[in-house]
Parts: sequence; structure tokens; C-alpha cells
Amino acid sequence: MANYDGIIIGAGHNGLTTAAYLSRSGQKIMVLEANPEIGGGTATEEPTLPGYRANLHANFFMGLSQAPLMHDLELQRFGFSYLEPEVQQAGVFRDGSCVVIHKNLDKTCDSLARFSKHDADTFRELHHRYVVELRPLLLSLTYNAPLSPDQLRDRLSGPKAKELLSHAKHDLFSVVSEYFNDDRIKTLFTSYMHVITTENEPGSGMVFPGIFANVTGFTLPVGGAIAYPLACARIVTAGGGAVRTNARVREITTSGSRATGVVLDDGTTITADRFIASSIDTPTTVAMTGRDFFDDDVIGKLDNWHWGNHSLVTLHLALKQAPIYKARDFDPDIDAAFNVFFGMEDLDEVRSCFRDCERNRFPDVLMGNGACNSAFDPSYAPTDRHSAFWWPFAPYATDGDPTNWDAKREHYTRRVLDVWREYAVNLGDENVEARYLYTPLDIARQNTNMVQGAVRMGAYIPDQLGVNRPHPCLSGTRTPVEGLYICGSGVGNGGGMNGAPGYIAANAIVDDLGLTRDWTPVAPPEWSE
Repeated sequence: MANYDGIIIGAGHNGLTTAAYLSRSGQKIMVLEANPEIGGGTATEEPTLPGYRANLHANFFMGLSQAPLMHDLELQRFGFSYLEPEVQQAGVFRDGSCVVIHKNLDKTCDSLARFSKHDADTFRELHHRYVVELRPLLLSLTYNAPLSPDQLRDRLSGPKAKELLSHAKHDLFSVVSEYFNDDRIKTLFTSYMHVITTENEPGSGMVFPGIFANVTGFTLPVGGAIAYPLACARIVTAGGGAVRTNARVREITTSGSRATGVVLDDGTTITADRFIASSIDTPTTVAMTGRDFFDDDVIGKLDNWHWGNHSLVTLHLALKQAPIYKARDFDPDIDAAFNVFFGMEDLDEVRSCFRDCERNRFPDVLMGNGACNSAFDPSYAPTDRHSAFWWPFAPYATDGDPTNWDAKREHYTRRVLDVWREYAVNLGDENVEARYLYTPLDIARQNTNMVQGAVRMGAYIPDQLGVNRPHPCLSGTRTPVEGLYICGSGVGNGGGMNGAPGYIAANAIVDDLGLTRDWTPVAPPEWSE
């Protein structure tokens, strides 16, 4: 086969982000995807009925209006766009009440004040601090290689920076309780924090500022999450590169201490003149390259990589009518809410769900979030029909055996739908045209780098966040092997659909090779008062 300047392993959103940026730098890129289709965690399919589109993994693209990707890559010109609903989040409860988060700050505070004026005032303060004032800093922290704690303390000074870093003393529950008083509001924000699959461990509170900064920045990809990787793939081919599917890499070849190419499962060898970047999970990338290239400490950590206590089980519904929640009598704005949380009434129930997942039990308390995308973008369903989903948390191996998801699929489908029906009044059989349960086992089958259904390719715990993700020697995308980079969700700033690992890797490769950019990198994080 023809030689390429660079090879990208994996055609998910991060691999294709790296490929698109490097194509714009004049590089001829080959992207290799093991599956029959590109997309990875940004896959869109029709699992219920033809014409009813569903995003199987990434659905809520957080903070795209602030991300560099849109303008740098001119994504709209290549077919990607998004919507930003006015009513962003909601938490609904069994008694028919709800909390609603709008893009409009005053409306949000009015909703919160129905439960607690203190919490409404706190939200206003936090919104000013993280959504407005510190957003440039948080953006910079996201789109630059992670800094060590000492580097953070050196670069960030003043009371506001000290307050930002102080979240590291909290776990998931205590950081929310630090700010909010009302049980419903605490439950909503704890669940909101947990939606990125953060584990409740000391130190996990550090994610609070970055997550809160996006509480009013959720976007819906027009036509499906797949629109993003398709747009990036068009950029690659426009630059003379190629995207190849059904091409599983089994080995990364080296000469001396330099990466030179890859060998596919069918024995095909493809060479790269300048670099290779892997967007699949780090343990597999290291194994394909050769463990001897990496320090024992790195190998030890990757051998014990924590994939997470919980995954997601998703109920997709093909509907005649969009879900109608009982809470509309309490606040009619619930009808326009994008991301809707339910299933948990208080923090004890949230804790119960966490414990059951940790013990590999199907949770007694099913809690999670979902949306009816077709209510915002009609392309998600046939005319006058709707496509909706709900993501409750669940373990990969129920009762210690992941195959129980297959054996008990109908049972679990009924249990999930029954809980949804407690909150929505119109999900009877007369409205539900078809249903499909996408399980943690299905996740692992479709994306082999999401080991044990790990949708973010590794748990969010302090030892696997920031500079520790996956290890301080690798978190900045470079590896001990010359010309080999890691650009997937298992590295620093990885997880979720923000393209940060792919973006950081692209900038590192451009710097190392002395290439020309047609974009301005996000400035390194600095803050002083």
C-alpha cells in the first residue's frame, strides 16, 4: 500500500479529530477502524425501527459553542452542526415536582428558588464564577495537556484559583453538599456530576468546576452524533488521506525506538513516514507496541486499570408521541427540557445505586438521564413520530456474569420501562411502537476499547484524572516510542465528546514535526489576581 505521513488507529471522534487537524497541516493521513462503520462512541443507528435514529453513546455534546473544533476545522462546511436547546436540564420527581435549568439565568434561579432561595443565589454565584468569569481558564485546562499539581499551583494564583483547586478535597457528594442545601437540588446536581461516570471517591470533587461550567452548554448534533466523525472524515479525504473500515490493527511496528507502521489482522502492513497516533484504549496500544518500551510503573498501572464500577444500560423507544412528564403541572417548561434526570429522590437513593453497581447487582434504584431528540431535531424520527431514550446506570456484570444481560434482556427491559412510566404519563403500549435495550455487554461488543462497558475508557477516579490519566508519563499524549502518540479518551482530559485528547495530540505532533498550522492553539492555562 502507499505510504502515509501518519496513521491514526481508531475512527472515533478523537482519532478523527487528530486526523482532521493534521490533514489541515498538509499531512497525508490513513485512519484505520476495526468496525464496519466509523464513529466509535459517536455512533448513530436505528435500533428500534427504520427511521428512528438513536445516538448509542454520546448524545449531549457539552460546551461545543466554546470549543476550538468548530471554527478551526470549519465543521459546518463539512456537514456538522448542532442545536442548543433553551431549556437545558431538568430533574423530575415522583411527587410531580421538578427542577429546571434554562440557558436564561433568571429563569433557572426562579425554578431553584421554589425549593430554596439559598440554592438559587448559590447557583447565580457559581454561574458567574464558572460559566462566565473562569470559563476561559477552564477551556484552557481542557484543551491543553494536563498539568501536575505543582504546575497548577505555580500557574494559578489568587483566591479564585485557590478556591478552584480546593475541590480536590471533596468527593462527589460532599462537593455538591458544600454548595446546595435542598435535597432535590442536591440530588439533581449529584446525578448531573455522575453523568460523566465519575466515581464517588475522595478527590473526585475536582471535576465540579469543569462540569458546572457546561451546565447550560449542552448541544444536540443535528442528524445524529455520527455527523461529527463523518465531517472529520471528509476533511481527511479532502486532504488526500483515507479512512478505512474493517481494518483492525494487531501490531504497531517499530525500528529501534521509533514507530514505523502497523500490521492489520489480515497481515497487511501499512507504513507511516512520520507518526502514528492511537485513539483506542491505552493498555491495548501499549500491548500492540511492546511492553518493553514502557516503564514498569506504567505497565503496572495499566495492568490494573480501573474500567469503572458502572456502565450504562439504555432503553431506546420509538414513539407516536414524545414523553409527557407528570411534572408539567408543576412547571410547564419541563415539556421543553433537553436532558431529563429521574429515578432518584434523594442522596440515599443515589448512594444505593452506586453501591449496587459496585457489587455487580442490577440496581434497586434505577437512576439516570435521557432525552427525546426528535422534539428538537425532527430528523431523528419519521414525520410526526419520536425517538427517545433513557440511560440508567448499571454494572457490566449483573450478578457477576455479563451474559445475564442477554439471558434476561426482556426482564431488564420491562424493569427500566416501568420506572420511566412512573414519571411519564404516556408511555403505555398504545404509544410505544418499539423498544430496544442497549446493554453494557452490547457496548463492549460494539467497541472493544470500551472494556467492561467503560463508555469513557476508564473510571473517573483521582488516580485516573488529569495528569494521572493514564499515567504522568503518558498523559500529555507523547510516549517513550518516537513518533507514537496516544489521542483517545483514556489519556489526560479524555472522556466525553469534547475532542480534547485528539486536539492535544494534533498540536503536539505539529510542534514535534515543525508543521504549519492554520489555527491558533488554545493558550496555556494561566490565572493570577
